Amino acid sequence: MLTTLRISGLAVVDAVEVRFGQGLNVLTGETGAGKSILVNALHLVLGGRMTAEVLREGADEAVVEALFELPAAHPVFGRLEAAGVAPPAGDTAELLVRRVAARGGRGRAFVNGALCTVSMLETALRGVVDISGQHEHVSLLDPATHLDLLDAFALRQARGDGGPDDPEPGDAEPLLRYRAAHAALAALVRERDALAADEGERARRADYLGFQLKELAAVDPRPGELEALEAERRVLASAEKLREAARSAEALAYGEEGSASERVGQAARALAEATLLDRRLEAPLGLLRSAAVELEEAGRELGRYAEAVGGDPERLAEVEDRHEHLKALARKHGGSLEAAIARRAEMVAELARLAGGGDRLKDLSGEIEARGKDAVRLAGALSRAREEAARGFAESVRRELAGLAMGRCRLEVALLPPESGIEFGGKVLAPGGAERAEILISPNPGEPPRPLARIASGGELSRILLAVKRTLARRDPVSTYVFDEVDAGIGGAVAEAMGRVLADVSRGRQVICITHLPQVAVFADRHHRVEKKVAGGRTHTSVALLDREEDRRQEVARMMAGVTVTASALEHAAALIEAARRPPLSADNGRRAAPGRAAARRLKAG
Repeated sequence: MLTTLRISGLAVVDAVEVRFGQGLNVLTGETGAGKSILVNALHLVLGGRMTAEVLREGADEAVVEALFELPAAHPVFGRLEAAGVAPPAGDTAELLVRRVAARGGRGRAFVNGALCTVSMLETALRGVVDISGQHEHVSLLDPATHLDLLDAFALRQARGDGGPDDPEPGDAEPLLRYRAAHAALAALVRERDALAADEGERARRADYLGFQLKELAAVDPRPGELEALEAERRVLASAEKLREAARSAEALAYGEEGSASERVGQAARALAEATLLDRRLEAPLGLLRSAAVELEEAGRELGRYAEAVGGDPERLAEVEDRHEHLKALARKHGGSLEAAIARRAEMVAELARLAGGGDRLKDLSGEIEARGKDAVRLAGALSRAREEAARGFAESVRRELAGLAMGRCRLEVALLPPESGIEFGGKVLAPGGAERAEILISPNPGEPPRPLARIASGGELSRILLAVKRTLARRDPVSTYVFDEVDAGIGGAVAEAMGRVLADVSRGRQVICITHLPQVAVFADRHHRVEKKVAGGRTHTSVALLDREEDRRQEVARMMAGVTVTASALEHAAALIEAARRPPLSADNGRRAAPGRAAARRLKAG
């Protein structure tokens, strides 16, 4: 469960620490007090996007920390260990997640002190916290989400048909196998459709490729040729200048009177006699003689170069012409000569495929037939599992709705053909299967079931969402449920029923609920009030635990009466809190059901 949430420098929050406990944790407060900031902080803990825009004005960084207490065997620790985070020791373990956004810098994420990426955080914490908000009312109206809800229920529903292709309890493999089979079939169908395209178009494509290849073959470019031609072109265009430079250098180094070679020779002869007197001059003498040889060789090389270099206008024209052809090819086929050469190989391969298209079409027919039969078989197994799951899901949600004052509501899950997909064997195969799902309801007896979007009110949607969550929660490994104002649009006895359902959910897992309804708040095991105040010209949000009975009565009375809390409102609040501690009346003779947790504690204390 989530034990502590600490926030600093986030939006209007300067520094807040909230300690949660087991059971039902309720947060209340005026609209705009900052309750949603706590939920947004939890989204960040779970890997949501965090940018410098969330920083409080004047803060250098925003920090969100969440401390969880989980069984050491929880899957989150296995995923973290695979990512390089050390596993815990003992039967229970603490998980500390820290998100930091710095002004002008990149955000950071830490798990138990180890730096990690946001994607690692999002993957590792999957299944730790489930957050439901008012936006889910909108997604519930979208039939595209209903198949996912049904599959989530099917994964948790025990089955035992004995069919070789039917899923085992909690087995996700049939859906994964079907999706893989459908993807393979779809790839083959796309290839077949491409090959079976208009023959004239294929012929035009082949003619175009043939023309392009003929052009490339005529030029026959070679790797590195463009650079070599550029170098040769520069030499041919500057032949006269190069010849003059070589002649001048030859004369100065070797050819004319007083050249470097002649003067070095004189120096060597002068030094030869001196070495007879001092042998230390032998080394410089050797260098001078080597220089004389090098100068003589350089002079001969320069002479040969001057004779060879020539301004051949015909060769220059040939080089420039080929250079322009190669540059044109490069521009046309990728921007470089290497790209044009690679494109030639690709066009040869494509032309071969077009030529062999008829043979490939025959092969594809057999492959599609085999893949299609496999996909149909797997889709059939998936459909059987979904048909049974649809009945179980509808019945389970109906039972939950009965406890939310919608006992007369009739709910069905219709399995309909997909709107699009691959047609094979009389079936339409979509990526998710051979059917789509749509939840239909009839809130009142005598009315036919209709789609949610056409008939459900806001209050009904709130209750249906909670009923769906409750249904999935029976086999859901999530340890903490967060409900962000999912009670919108309801009140009165229905609100009390929702409060009792939330309290019932909290018997098996931790529940954190943000609500504006006093009928829900009175069922809290821990009640927090969120307040927004202005001090020193700045807005501040704070969270206070209402651990005194008087404070709780005051807050519930405020929720009922508004700004002015009267004595009658306080009396009514006390009565509501006391009623929440008593078990609900059962259907038989008005007797009360088994005591709830709060009532049991009171009986034990008394």
